[in-house]
Amino acid sequence: MNINNKVALVTGGGTGLGRVISSVLASQGATVWINYRESVSDAEDTVSVIQKTGGTAFAVQADVSRSADVEAMFATIANSSGGVDILVANAGTTVFRDFSDLDGVTEEEWDHVFAVNVKGTWLTARRAATQMRSRGSGRIVIISSVAGLKSQGSSLPYCASKASVIHMTRVLAKALAPTILVNSVAPGLLDTRWSRGHNPATVASFLNESPLHAMPSLEDVTQQVIALIQTDSMTGQVVVVDAGVTL
Repeated sequence: MNINNKVALVTGGGTGLGRVISSVLASQGATVWINYRESVSDAEDTVSVIQKTGGTAFAVQADVSRSADVEAMFATIANSSGGVDILVANAGTTVFRDFSDLDGVTEEEWDHVFAVNVKGTWLTARRAATQMRSRGSGRIVIISSVAGLKSQGSSLPYCASKASVIHMTRVLAKALAPTILVNSVAPGLLDTRWSRGHNPATVASFLNESPLHAMPSLEDVTQQVIALIQTDSMTGQVVVVDAGVTL
């Protein structure tokens, strides 16, 4: 798919990886809708930066775990831009708990992680698929995690939710072919301000496990997202970008 003149939605698009993905999509000619739940200032700042560099972007509020919010978001996009051609399902959340502390995760925390990471991905993919079918084609890229492939991560519910998202990628790819291609990118621990400044023990462990002794950059992950949008020959695949940790 040629990204130029396409309409893209990036959930959680105002910060971190979502911000970089949004910026690169806009630089390649897409009209980018940047979804946020609460971080309105971050989303609007990302829109402003894109617009200053000649791109086209809009911020749109929605809690992806709520069906009514998702319906309203896609209605807004349809009314303004005609519908989406590209969905990057990037919105996610977690809790930080030791795996062995089974009672440390509350039922409410478990439900919230699955509501955002799994249900939210399903709700956005479902409605994006409706618009993409009407437009004749589409690309969905789901941001999962290596936590869905190995027994290591911020918490048990997070790992389980990302494993669910990885399998959802495969099922959606089969369900939506041949009109819509669905793939996933599974990053390792990303090199961000948060990871460098607030979680030094986790960073040190990741660097020790990585054969490259490095963390994947936001730009490296974004390159793979863009490649999966542009491909005409891959669907149902999970591309791991983790500096070799899963080896």
